[in-house]
Amino acid sequence: MPGEPSSSYGSGPPLNNDKTNGLAIGAFVTGLIPCVSLLGLILGVISLRQIGRLGGKGRGLAMAGIALFCVWLAASIAGYALLGGDDSDKGTSAKPKITSTKPKKVDAKKMKVGDCINDNSGASTSTSADGPVEVESVKIVPCTGPHDGEVLAAFKLGGLFPSENEMSQKASAGCKRLMAPRLRRDPAAASLATSYYYPTAESWTRGDRDVTCVAVHATEGKKLTRPIRR
Repeated sequence: MPGEPSSSYGSGPPLNNDKTNGLAIGAFVTGLIPCVSLLGLILGVISLRQIGRLGGKGRGLAMAGIALFCVWLAASIAGYALLGGDDSDKGTSAKPKITSTKPKKVDAKKMKVGDCINDNSGASTSTSADGPVEVESVKIVPCTGPHDGEVLAAFKLGGLFPSENEMSQKASAGCKRLMAPRLRRDPAAASLATSYYYPTAESWTRGDRDVTCVAVHATEGKKLTRPIRR
């Protein structure tokens, strides 16, 4: 009847909705997985609309799902640019670099521990008492192939210039002391011998005091074929 209060009212969504939106949870979970992160984007957008219209929790989860899709997308683009961009432009795959194993001729005074050498003068392979051989240069070669010797130690002489015999004795004693631990650990220790390089009288006057200790095969003229065990 006119003038009477209406007995019916329109009902709206509850003002306080404490439930977490299910689509927001789905957006976050699928966003964590790269291959389905696009679904996370879609679910995130839908859940944000539902939360805005109906209320509820999960806005942070929905936004995280959207953000994860953006992260995966950016990572995919960056990965393609780094790994595939250059090769696709050139039309060919990158060729591996090959390390040269060509023998390198160096001054005998520049040998260092770990070098494997060939000495054409025969000085490094001589284990007899035929007297010293003056050596100006050696060739650095791979330790995995045939070589005359491997540099295992080095040290400096002190004091005044000794006689040829004294210098040889000091070089021999010092090299045997320094090389012994390495040689003992090698399974072929019985077939190894000690050789050395020391300053000449002329190089001594120029300040050369270096003694270089080299492991060689005990059989004169026979080559080593592998590195000495460390």
